[in-house]
Amino acid sequence: MQGFDFDHALTMHRAWKMKFQLALGSVSNRGYDTQPIGDAAQCSLGQWLAANAGELAGYVSAQELLKVHEEFHRRSKSIADDIRNGKILQMSDQPIVDYLALSGKIEALLERLDGDLRKVA
Repeated sequence: MQGFDFDHALTMHRAWKMKFQLALGSVSNRGYDTQPIGDAAQCSLGQWLAANAGELAGYVSAQELLKVHEEFHRRSKSIADDIRNGKILQMSDQPIVDYLALSGKIEALLERLDGDLRKVA
């Protein structure tokens, strides 16, 4: 299996989330392409999950992480599209609450998968 630093993954996920939140101000431009935001395969976690899909297939935590990670990117794109289309979102709006909950699930699943893989190693 391709090596993976779970602590670094948590840091990178948090950094991606921070960059996304900062970039939301730029999204209001109608020409802003939100497609990359929605593509879970473009971030380092998505690339690692894809590269190791076969070996991770037997881990429930990995399968859950894959689904939650994809949904996280879909929701991120949806939020960016809403802002680009003139909808003003507040931190208390349900799409933001859902996005933050998914982010927390990603972090918990990364930690769980790390533990699962350590048991086998």
